[in-house]
Amino acid sequence: MLRVMVEEVSIAGLRARKAARETRILAGIQSVVILLLLVVVAEEYDHNEYLQAWAGMHLGGLGFLLNGTLAAFYAGVLIVVHLNRPAPVVANRLKRREEIAVAPEAR
Repeated sequence: MLRVMVEEVSIAGLRARKAARETRILAGIQSVVILLLLVVVAEEYDHNEYLQAWAGMHLGGLGFLLNGTLAAFYAGVLIVVHLNRPAPVVANRLKRREEIAVAPEAR
């Protein structure tokens, strides 16, 4: 006789995992869009003298953030967050295991 390990699965648990995964994907997409917008602002700042003058007048000493420094910092934060994500562990997902006897004919 063969013994098979079975995981108990609930619909609510599956829905919660799916919602968490979709939220993680959406947050990742939003982060990439924000990074691209920061890159566009940096390019515009580098090529627009009026924007540089406006930033110097209204932002004071923080105008240097528009020249790509903020985009580079944000990219670094995204990389650190992505690399520090915990590895998926199968053992943590298994909440309850039970042995079921399976006859060789049932295979």
